[in-house]
Amino acid sequence: MSIYKRGNIYWCKWKISGKEIRETTGSSDKTEAQEWHDRRRAELWRTDKLSEKPVESWDEAALQWVEEHAQYKKSFNDDRLRLGWLTTKLSGRPITLITTDDMLKMRKELMKTRAASTANRFMAVISAVLTYAHKKGKLAGVPSIPYLEEDNERFLYLTQEQADALIAELPHHLASMTRFALATGLRRSNVTGMTWQNVDINRKIAWVWADDTKGKRNIPVPLNNDALAVLIEQRGQHNKFVFTYEGEPVTRTTTAAWHKAVSRAGIDPDFTFHCLRHTWASWHVMSGTPLDVLQKLGAWRSLAMVMRYSHLAPDYIAGFAENSARSGACGVQNGVQPILKIVG
Repeated sequence: MSIYKRGNIYWCKWKISGKEIRETTGSSDKTEAQEWHDRRRAELWRTDKLSEKPVESWDEAALQWVEEHAQYKKSFNDDRLRLGWLTTKLSGRPITLITTDDMLKMRKELMKTRAASTANRFMAVISAVLTYAHKKGKLAGVPSIPYLEEDNERFLYLTQEQADALIAELPHHLASMTRFALATGLRRSNVTGMTWQNVDINRKIAWVWADDTKGKRNIPVPLNNDALAVLIEQRGQHNKFVFTYEGEPVTRTTTAAWHKAVSRAGIDPDFTFHCLRHTWASWHVMSGTPLDVLQKLGAWRSLAMVMRYSHLAPDYIAGFAENSARSGACGVQNGVQPILKIVG
């Protein structure tokens, strides 16, 4: 039998030139599996009888993308985790048979536990692998990538009480990095990559070089008492990196341990390590930090990027509200005394 079930998934089995080949269809639907079987069998026949160039599998295309391109990207650690999940769904699949429908199914599964923006990052990795294969002449064209619309204006942030609850639930290394991120507003990669060479505790300052920043600019990081307390606790644990786990620099933060801590603390499951930066900015604004000062502290390129937090600071503009009042400094209007005179 050329199509059969292993668990809930249908597999195919052929003999080509005396060699037995077994491959997964990746589907639990018999009709879909049969269609995949028929296309794949024709491909294998053409490769064997007509000496056509074999079609690359997802595994081969992904490995080539990693070795020749992705490992040199700053986002590689995150992309590697996404690639691992995607490979559980696409392993053994010829890249010519990866369709938009396949991606829609994976996106639907991702959306059960992840935000739209996160699902889009997974789709972007598929796009990157297939686009690279296309540029290398291994794929005639790249299928349409089904991205979701993202709400860039909304963000998650913690109250002080929620932050305390989260820190209490996190393992020590993640708790220390969380406290430091809440004290400095640094992005995840700048926290995990922080080295002692870039810290001056006596002068209460740290810095991040331009080639390690999103905006490609050097970032001075003034250290408040909370940040200094974390650094003092970390001294002597590693001769180069500030934050380590079992003697090695930390590369991942939003891990299973993170998600479990978030759940135990009763926080929105979509809350990620990056949301700590939103929390830091929100606390600043609610405590009266002017938006132009926050822009400099957070190393944002423009004030427009900081305006997302402006709704948290009504007092920032409240003082100007009376400028349009009809009962202002002009005295009595329509027989109504100015409010300030009535109460004063």
